[in-house]
Amino acid sequence: MQLPPLKSLMYFKYAAELGSFKEAAECLYVTQAAISQQIRSLETHLACQLFERQTRKVTLTHKGKMLYPHILQAFEHLNTGLKAIEEDPSPTILNISVLPSFATCWLLPRVSSFQQQHPEIKIRIDPSDSLVDFDSGDADLGIRFGMGHYPDLHSEQLACDDMLLAYKPGLINIDKPLKAEIKRHNLIMDICPDAERAWQILFREIELEQEFDPHFLEIDNAALVMQATLAGQGVGMLRRQLIQPQLALGQLEVLPSFKVSCEYQYYLAGPAGHFNWHKVKVFQQWLRDQFTDL
Repeated sequence: MQLPPLKSLMYFKYAAELGSFKEAAECLYVTQAAISQQIRSLETHLACQLFERQTRKVTLTHKGKMLYPHILQAFEHLNTGLKAIEEDPSPTILNISVLPSFATCWLLPRVSSFQQQHPEIKIRIDPSDSLVDFDSGDADLGIRFGMGHYPDLHSEQLACDDMLLAYKPGLINIDKPLKAEIKRHNLIMDICPDAERAWQILFREIELEQEFDPHFLEIDNAALVMQATLAGQGVGMLRRQLIQPQLALGQLEVLPSFKVSCEYQYYLAGPAGHFNWHKVKVFQQWLRDQFTDL
């Protein structure tokens, strides 16, 4: 026999439990007519009457009483299967996919504090800018710098950022005209929309855009841009969040009068169900605390 629609079986379950089509409708937020229609459809499919209709209540017929325990058991099995999918298969291991630059410059210098706070959770970091296949089970979360639109995934904003003009201490003399200082140094470009826009804004502000044809050292990795800047290879346009430790240690300086807000932002992304897991909740809170402390 072909199985009847799941909806009709669910409506049958509620009506049998409550002994009332009206109360079943209230529990399911549907009309009483919808309950009656589904029950009639089920009775037609099974070619038997399942309920005795009375003025204020309904009672199961003999056939209805035969069917009822099997329906209960079927829904219990279904709920067990759904819970198994929702439950965290590895509650003590948190697999994170993260951009290599963010892993190198931001996460790795700080992650020991999370492990001290939550020694029961082991962190595994996959530094990759590739798309994550969450269905494979290799990643629980992704940390990304973008617009927050990730198809079929839930995302939550963690923090904003600014682009800053950074350089090795002493490389730029802020007492001299910035226009001349920029022209005499190598420029290092992080190949990303925010950095490209920030350079254009800087050139416009110091009136270099018409007469200046910049030759950039182009690097498609913010961590390597930072390393080149630290090494004194030139002036870099870097994200504030990534260079906080170097600024605090005096290893880098930034132009005090210049910053450009990033259009991209930091997001935590993953399947919606993962955000209900304990390990994800505590890691998300730790991330927020770390960003707030900056």
